[in-house]
Amino acid sequence: MNLPGTLLLVRHAWAGTRGTVPDDRARPLDERGRRQAHALLAHLDGALTARGLRPLAGDPSRVGLLASPLVRCRATLEPMAEELGLDVLTDERLAEVPVPLASRDGWPDAAYLGARAGAALDAAAERLPGGAALVVCAHGEILPALVAALAGQGRLSAPVPVDLTAKRLPKGASWLLVPEDGGVDPHDLRRVEELAPPA
Repeated sequence: MNLPGTLLLVRHAWAGTRGTVPDDRARPLDERGRRQAHALLAHLDGALTARGLRPLAGDPSRVGLLASPLVRCRATLEPMAEELGLDVLTDERLAEVPVPLASRDGWPDAAYLGARAGAALDAAAERLPGGAALVVCAHGEILPALVAALAGQGRLSAPVPVDLTAKRLPKGASWLLVPEDGGVDPHDLRRVEELAPPA
């Protein structure tokens, strides 16, 4: 699997509760979520700069934005996209979907969702120049499954220090994955760090 130089996995910002709109795929961000979305670029750039990493706004030509096609994920990245002059690309493999598997304990579901999300990540990373940054916005069940899939492929430093319980990552929060020890090789192990959501 291809991995970008810097990978930011963002759980979508606050978007009210399920059942407030007829089609949950169209559920918009609420007021709190819109504030988070507008603060996201400065928040992430502050975190990157504090770690000695290139901020996203430093060279937008080396940044990709990818989201689940559900409105709340696209809307989380749209203010950032506008500030950077980029488009938000979407991939259905990052969406919350019914899992076509018989299972009572959730493990097959997570494996299915992680494999789909991994394929979306691979395709997006392939389109970016070497060492670029990719911001991926998806859901609270998709992102932990993706991180677990990356760990299973031996792409992450062990132990992975974040809690991968589904939906444990707060809305608007992120996981930052960067090469261990500042490496630049796309096959280097990635360390994972949780970033709090914007205020």
